[in-house]
Amino acid sequence: MIAEPRAQPPQARGTLRGDAVAAHRSRSQRLGAAQLLDWLAVTYLVLVVLAALAAEYLPGLAAPTASVGEFSQAPTLTVNGLLGTDALGRSIFSRVIYGARASLAVACIATAISLTLGLALGMLAGFYRGLIERIVDLYANTVASLPPILLILGLVAATGPSLFTITASLGILGIGTYARITKGGVIAQAEREYVLAARALGAKDSRILTLELLPNLLPTLTSVVPPLMAGLIVTEGSLSFLGYGIPPPTPSWGGMIAGSTDLLNRFPLLIFGPILAIVLTVFSLNTVGDRLARRISLREGQL
Repeated sequence: MIAEPRAQPPQARGTLRGDAVAAHRSRSQRLGAAQLLDWLAVTYLVLVVLAALAAEYLPGLAAPTASVGEFSQAPTLTVNGLLGTDALGRSIFSRVIYGARASLAVACIATAISLTLGLALGMLAGFYRGLIERIVDLYANTVASLPPILLILGLVAATGPSLFTITASLGILGIGTYARITKGGVIAQAEREYVLAARALGAKDSRILTLELLPNLLPTLTSVVPPLMAGLIVTEGSLSFLGYGIPPPTPSWGGMIAGSTDLLNRFPLLIFGPILAIVLTVFSLNTVGDRLARRISLREGQL
């Protein structure tokens, strides 16, 4: 004889229902906080990009080489004095805004170089395999086995520090990362039903690569671009701090930190502006990357 399940008393049912409601409310609060943080990161990045592009048109903002105050003046409630002045009386806030141009330009152009070449090589390596795959893997493994900062220092020391040298070096060294990610995605997608159907209909390899595989690879690549751009900003700042970055008088965040190290004991606020800019930019890029990765995981789970 099978025993019937015992009904739970009303108090137990009320407790379980209350726990479920509390768990749902806690989860909703966490999601709300995460969404707020994502929107703050996106808003900050948009404001930084717009300020860097339209720096000359911002009302009251001085030129990065103009003297607007005294030697290492404390912050004031003016546009040019929000972060004080440096050792030459130049506005630190203005130089942070103009320095965003150099850092963001290096990150964006180097990413475009790495993404374009890495995407092309990775798709060919994952689709055709064989010799192309071995060559791409050899390049990616070689670059990954060496510290990138040392390779860039060697290239910059041999050719001289310039915006072009730094950007090209970072772009070339990043090809292997995107090629690896793309190759893995192509291998995972190559035997999917939509690819097999395209082959059965007589589609050429070029059509399968560009119209079938590429659209399904872009979401994954989009999610890894922001964190990799954050790494480029840190690398550029490190090079400028070591004296191998963008040469003066062009302002850059790393160069501003390097130029203030001699006065750091007496005027610690000199490096507050550029360090804050680097930290917020890197944090925002990583936050956006995490958000995109979560959306991709949710999308793949629904398929």
